[in-house]
Amino acid sequence: MTVRIKGGVPLTSMGIDPSPAATGIVLLEETGLKIPATLFVAELKPEPGLDGLDRAINVTHQIMEIVHGHKPDRLVVEGFSLNTKNASSIIPLVELGTLIRFSMKMGGLKWYDPRATEVKKFVCGKGTANKEQMMLQVFKRWVFEAATNNVADAYGLACMGLAQAGRLPGITLDMQKIVGAMSVRSK
Repeated sequence: MTVRIKGGVPLTSMGIDPSPAATGIVLLEETGLKIPATLFVAELKPEPGLDGLDRAINVTHQIMEIVHGHKPDRLVVEGFSLNTKNASSIIPLVELGTLIRFSMKMGGLKWYDPRATEVKKFVCGKGTANKEQMMLQVFKRWVFEAATNNVADAYGLACMGLAQAGRLPGITLDMQKIVGAMSVRSK
């Protein structure tokens, strides 16, 4: 079976789920079918012994090496999601998220940053889905078995990038509305 790709060149999309403890990154390529090709999967962890801003700098450096090495057509970074119930996690998340966005801006990159609730709604149909539901729905919808919830979230983010470009067949009207509302950041 021959699958036709719009424009003849497959589009790639990288999803990044930032976390100071373990950042998920997934790179997908459109196939013209409902299931994209998985080109790269990683869960990045800071080097042992680092803390504070040094952890965020280390993870950001790893992310940017991957981004520059793969040069995806679309970048989708989960937007800031601050858990006020666990106040000690807020500062590391803001540090990491800010460094990632600063590095992308300085590199002249564009990205999308949907909120966590939008990612959950895109993948699961509801913005309150838990981590296990995300992993299950990523598997059910795209037959991708994520090793961790960070990787499952990154997979969903990468799918959002393909869908936003109109390159992910089989998505619902509700999913189209979610990605249609995303706007690009920086230049």
